[in-house]
Amino acid sequence: MCGERRRKARKSVVPSPAATSAEEEVYPIGEAGRTDNLEIMITKAEKAAEWINGPPEGREYVVVSFKVTNISKEKQSIGANDFQYVRDESGSRESYARTTGVNADPDTFGGADIEPGESFEGSLVYAMPIDMSHIELHYLESYRTALKFEFDK
Repeated sequence: MCGERRRKARKSVVPSPAATSAEEEVYPIGEAGRTDNLEIMITKAEKAAEWINGPPEGREYVVVSFKVTNISKEKQSIGANDFQYVRDESGSRESYARTTGVNADPDTFGGADIEPGESFEGSLVYAMPIDMSHIELHYLESYRTALKFEFDK
């Protein structure tokens, strides 16, 4: 019985009910998704108009803004690397671009601690391929996809 349970867990892509719903649900801009501890919404996504350090060849900067609310009874932490977009058909993910010099409103963040019942708003800048028009962005918990968001840039 124990071995069966282990095999099932290995075959399963997601271990918790929150992650299971992520496999079924995809959230657009303006619609919040929930994990066991956080409610996360992409509030906007737009191409950057100005920057200090230009994007790599074949890429453009896209600013994605988030609102994260702690729906648990304990302090929660989020980090910029928890939000990654799917860059190709193989499912490879890429995190935010560092040192872009892009002005964002709300401001960019590296990480934040959020008290119970409190909300945090911040933005991340991604250097996405110019020819990529539809974006799938994942919120990760322990390196697994907890929430999926999709939008067009």
